[in-house]
Amino acid sequence: MSDDDGRGRGRDPVGLTERLLEAAAEVFVERGYGEAVVTEVARRAGATTGAIYARWPHKNDMMVAALEHLLGQVTPEQRMRGFGVGELPAAEILTVWAEKLLVSDTAQDVLVQVFGSARSNDAVQESLRRFLDDQADQLGDLVERGKSEGFLDPEMSTASLTLMIQAVGIGTHLLMSAERADRHLPGQQEWAEALMRIIGGAGPAAD
Repeated sequence: MSDDDGRGRGRDPVGLTERLLEAAAEVFVERGYGEAVVTEVARRAGATTGAIYARWPHKNDMMVAALEHLLGQVTPEQRMRGFGVGELPAAEILTVWAEKLLVSDTAQDVLVQVFGSARSNDAVQESLRRFLDDQADQLGDLVERGKSEGFLDPEMSTASLTLMIQAVGIGTHLLMSAERADRHLPGQQEWAEALMRIIGGAGPAAD
């Protein structure tokens, strides 16, 4: 692994930084910031701890970089691309979003750990704040699209609708992480129908 520390050669071995970020992200999701160990990250990436410290002088720097890497993958725009729905009407995009809220995935695991770690780490808190702002900006664009398509009332506050969608999404992720009893969980379709009735209730009033 002597080539992997990135020192002395003046270049980044192909794919190593990406592997380190992915490994750090895995450890962050599994253990949270406080329990993440640099040696474990290096082992999972097939590298040395020197490779980590050559890139990030402190554990905090590495974990924040891993967090930014993770959060960049779970923005609304990225998830819409992943679901293949980015070009659909806003109503259809929101229906897919509602259905996916009950499915455990990386976004759910990431946000649960980030919210927990943000309470005791200023750098994580700042990364979370930036992510939430970016998420709100992108959801706001979707709301505006919904207004232009006649799905949402153009007189309704974009900020209010955006906050509602954002709060439902994050709140559902946090509740799902508690492994609720099945009797308290609706089916994906009925959950989506309920949410779309609520959100669709903000549509233009009939003449």
